[in-house]
Amino acid sequence: MKRIPVHILTGFLGAGKTTFLNHFIKKNDSERLFIIENEVGKENIDGGLIMEAKEIVELTAGCLCCSLNNKLLDVLEEASMRRDEYDRIVIETTGIADPSSIVKAFVTNPMVEQVFDLINVICLVDAEYIDRWLAETDEALRQIVMADLILVNKEDLVEPTQMEKVIHQMKRIAPYAEVYKGTKGQFPISSILSVHQAQLDTKMLQIESSLKESSKDKHAHKINTFALEFEQEFDFQKLGYELKRLLFLYAHQIYRIKGIISIDHPEEVILQSVGRNLVFTSGKAWETGQKRRSKIVFIGKDIQKEAIAKIINRALLIKA
Repeated sequence: MKRIPVHILTGFLGAGKTTFLNHFIKKNDSERLFIIENEVGKENIDGGLIMEAKEIVELTAGCLCCSLNNKLLDVLEEASMRRDEYDRIVIETTGIADPSSIVKAFVTNPMVEQVFDLINVICLVDAEYIDRWLAETDEALRQIVMADLILVNKEDLVEPTQMEKVIHQMKRIAPYAEVYKGTKGQFPISSILSVHQAQLDTKMLQIESSLKESSKDKHAHKINTFALEFEQEFDFQKLGYELKRLLFLYAHQIYRIKGIISIDHPEEVILQSVGRNLVFTSGKAWETGQKRRSKIVFIGKDIQKEAIAKIINRALLIKA
């Protein structure tokens, strides 16, 4: 049975999530949408601001990213039993949420993954105030890092040079994400629907070589983005162990890991970190005669490329 497509919509306070969600609903009126809406506190006013959808479920009295698993899984279980009543799910998180816990429910829970297909994580960014939010909070940064699509909103409120600066900044923070610019929540819905997070994993192989040295060019928020490349195959078990060690050692510094891994197997292995969890999935088959190579992208705060490379190198396969 076909899995139910899901989009997670995140973005810091005032970025325009609800405005975009209404635009999404209006432009996608041929589908029956199931909206899961979350806000901190016992009262949720955002639910009343959303235009008509097939159904809107409000989760209040707590942030999804903190108390989510029981409440969200209950809603998803109900949704799975009524899957013939709608075509797509959109989850809008609270503005202060770290969406990694929500993503985790879709990529690490086999029962959820069997029924639901996480298409992408969409992050709304306020072009006017993003510098302020990045300087003052870690949550805004984590929202951007987790995104597959970054929608830079409020283009009409900033100068063109400022807009280009923000877009460049987004591409530096999340180099594998697709970035769009728009105003008043207006973005190309058909393109957004077609961008699947799995497709973006292959984009990593086309990331410009300048990324390798980006750790030397930290922007004002001290975010490092660098890529490690390996032509030698990995020992899969050792790699998992060393990556878990990294997430433990640099728990408050590593925000995101994504990678395409070569092991003694006919298919690529796709790697990503979700919070403190590692997720490995099968990718496309290596082509005959193709030169296999692994590439791992790290995004974090004040992380050291040399130290991390030294740890990862321990997992390379030693052939007799």
